[in-house]
Amino acid sequence: MENVKRVKGSSSYLPRDLIQKILVKLPAKSVPKLIVVSKLWSSIIRSKSFIDQYLERSLPRPRSLFSFERNSILFFHSISQSQEEAEAAAPYSCTTTSSFSVRLDPPLLSEGYYITPPVRGLVCVQDLDKVVITNPSTGQFFVLPKVRTERRRISRFFGYDPIGDEYKVLCMTALRVTLGTKPVMSEEHQVFTLGGEAAWRMIKCKVPHCPVTRGLWMTNGVIYYGAWSTSEKEKRVSLVVCFDVRSEEFTFVKLPDGVQVLDSDSALVNYEGKVALLNYAHNGNFDMRVLEDVVKQEWSKISIVVPSWDDLVRTCFLYCRGVISSGEFIFSTDFYSDGRFFIVSYDPKKDVARTKRLEIEGLGDNLHYGVVLLDYAECPIFL
Repeated sequence: MENVKRVKGSSSYLPRDLIQKILVKLPAKSVPKLIVVSKLWSSIIRSKSFIDQYLERSLPRPRSLFSFERNSILFFHSISQSQEEAEAAAPYSCTTTSSFSVRLDPPLLSEGYYITPPVRGLVCVQDLDKVVITNPSTGQFFVLPKVRTERRRISRFFGYDPIGDEYKVLCMTALRVTLGTKPVMSEEHQVFTLGGEAAWRMIKCKVPHCPVTRGLWMTNGVIYYGAWSTSEKEKRVSLVVCFDVRSEEFTFVKLPDGVQVLDSDSALVNYEGKVALLNYAHNGNFDMRVLEDVVKQEWSKISIVVPSWDDLVRTCFLYCRGVISSGEFIFSTDFYSDGRFFIVSYDPKKDVARTKRLEIEGLGDNLHYGVVLLDYAECPIFL
């Protein structure tokens, strides 16, 4: 009788694949707590096969991740993108899911902290020379060693190598900012590999350039970003940089004649699985160039006019955050001090634009630097 009770109460008698099937259906924030159940459970939860299987379920159900700061503490909240579409016209309240403290120095507060688009459930946050990798689903975070530089101007990008199963951070520094037509060239190209040696490694880049846009990681293992370079005549030239996370090599894609990467009005977005450069105007008119063939460097053009832009935006300044799987473009403001936050979604197929308001409850006032990140997939990966 005692043996029967012991068998029924022990997870050791459940097949490993059955345990994994059970765990993969649990919320991401709950899974890390279960590593104490047994060595077997810990082995399963930390395995690559479990993480891959979990992402197979979560990636087709992307979420929008909201990040904001209050009293030098970062907070995260995520909602289903399908929920966004269903409730686009209605305001709703948000509660935070996890937080961690990151010091924000006063010189940075005019621009806010920098946070990269999510990569397989993880995001990279930078505050001056402090770089942090965090998992918003679990609240875990990992502070990387200080970037090897005495400079304060740092560009950072985050990506994943699907072949080598490695997450990497790419950082570049610049000596100073130069006004005029000639941009500052990036130097001190460094890479940090999560789970590898606990140090930054210097790498080489043959084409001097200055990063301008946020990075965009694609599932082919390449990080893309808009940049400026200089021609033989010392004139500013716009291009798209491709950084292969596995080989750590840079390649460059020329833009169509007359197309430029703008300092604050350009963004690289994932448009139907392709890299696209979006240049938008404040009146709701914008052009998007889609990279149809990287090797041949062929681009197509899509012109979009958001209807009733002035009525939707009013006095707010909106940033384009990207395009969700339904084809809708998402624009958003920064947070107001009273916790209000606005989003405009535009469906080019239906030619319909809508505004909705988010209200963050439970944190009071003085919320700053709200950022919307699209296509976030929950994942219980350990840091």
